[in-house]
Amino acid sequence: MSRAQGSAAAAGTRTASLTEGALLAALTALVALLVALLGSPGLVAAPLPLFVLTYRRGVRTAVLSAVVAGLALSPFFGFPQGLLFVAAFAPVGVVQGWVARRGGGEVAGRAVLAGAAVGVAVTVLSLAVSRFVIGIDPLEAVVEAQVKGAEAAADLSRRLGAPPQQIQQMEQLAKQMPELVRTILPAAVALGVLVWAYAAYALGRHVMRRLGTELPGFAPILTWRLPPAGAVILVLPVLAGVVVQPWAPQVGRALAANGFMASVLVFAFFGVLTMLHYLNSREVPRAGRVMAVVAVLMLGDLGTFAMVALGVVDLWLDLRKVGPRGERPL
Repeated sequence: MSRAQGSAAAAGTRTASLTEGALLAALTALVALLVALLGSPGLVAAPLPLFVLTYRRGVRTAVLSAVVAGLALSPFFGFPQGLLFVAAFAPVGVVQGWVARRGGGEVAGRAVLAGAAVGVAVTVLSLAVSRFVIGIDPLEAVVEAQVKGAEAAADLSRRLGAPPQQIQQMEQLAKQMPELVRTILPAAVALGVLVWAYAAYALGRHVMRRLGTELPGFAPILTWRLPPAGAVILVLPVLAGVVVQPWAPQVGRALAANGFMASVLVFAFFGVLTMLHYLNSREVPRAGRVMAVVAVLMLGDLGTFAMVALGVVDLWLDLRKVGPRGERPL
C-alpha cells in the first residue's frame, strides 16, 4: 500500500469515527433525557451508546462524545448540570466497553465488576457534588420519600381496618426510617450499582450481537453459586462492626447493619436460585416456578428467612447437585 493510500485509509477511519461518535453522542443525549423521564428503566440503557462506541472506536472517541452529549443537554438542564448528568452514567459505559475491547479471560465478570466499582465511585462523587456544589441533598430526598411511603402504607392499613398493633408497628417504622435509610445506604448503593452494571453489560452484549460481534456472557443464571470468597466478604463487615462497636458505636452499628443487609439479600437471592434450579430439575412448569417465587414474596420475613437459610446451606453442601430422581425399576 502506498503512502497516499495509507493516508486516505487513515482519513477515512477518522471520518468514520467522528461520524459514529457524533451519532452516538446524540443518542447518549437522547437516552439521558429518557433517564430523566423514566428513571431506572432509562438508567439501564444510559451507558449503552458509550459502551458500543468505546468497543468500536476506543476510549478517546467515547469520552469526546460524552462531553458533546453533556453540552447538548445544557439547554435542558443548565450548565454544568448537563455535563454532570452525563458523567453520572458515562464512565460505566466507557469502562465496560474498554474491558470488552481488551478481551482476555472472564470478560463478562471483569466488565461487570469494573462497571460496578466505577459506578459506586461516580455515585459517591455525584452525591458530594450535588450536596456541596449545587446545593441539593439527594439523600434527604430519598429519606423523605421513604418516610412518606411508610406513612402512606400505615394510613392505608388503618383505613382497611388492620389490627391496631400492626398499624402501630408501621408508624414506628416510619419514625425509624430516616436513621435506618442513612445507616444502610452504603450497602443499598453497592448492591444497586452492581445490579445496574450487570444489566448494562447484558444489554450492551445483546446490542453488540445484533451488530455482528459476539461478546462473552455468563453461565445460565440457575447454575450460579456464591463462591466462598464472596461469603467471607459479606461476613467481614459484620465482624468488623462487632469489633469496633465498643470504641466507635456509630461506625460499628453502620458496618454491622450494612453487612447484615447485604448478606440477607445475597443469600436470599442464591436461595431463590437454588429453589428454582431444583424445581427446574423436576420439570415443574414455568407457571409453577413463578407461583413458588410469588409464594416466597407473600410470606414476607418468613419467606426471606427460608431463602437465606437455603442459600447458606447451598454454600456448604452445593444443593445444585440435586437432580431428578432416577426411574424406579418395575
